[in-house]
Amino acid sequence: MPLSPVPSAPSVLQMVLGLYGFLLPLLLYVVWSTLVLWDLGRRDDLRPAAVWGWALAVFVLPFVGPLAYLAVGGGGLSRPLKLVAVAGGAGAYVLVLAVGAAIGGIS
Repeated sequence: MPLSPVPSAPSVLQMVLGLYGFLLPLLLYVVWSTLVLWDLGRRDDLRPAAVWGWALAVFVLPFVGPLAYLAVGGGGLSRPLKLVAVAGGAGAYVLVLAVGAAIGGIS
């Protein structure tokens, strides 16, 4: 009876990329939510109902709420800051996934 081949262990790079692939979306949500809540707390031009509505959207609709605020609202934030926060974070995540796929999959 032949022995089945032992699967190879993932490389250190695969494990690191797997960890980043798992944790980076959580980190992005935390950063985007913090940025939105910080901006909402500083704005005086919004009514309290609008502030509460945006804050509720941030927590009830993860990723969609903060991204919607940064795309549509976010009047107190500069355009370059919003662009770096959203595009830079999403670009870093896509890069981690692309490198992971290129080296043979993220384990």
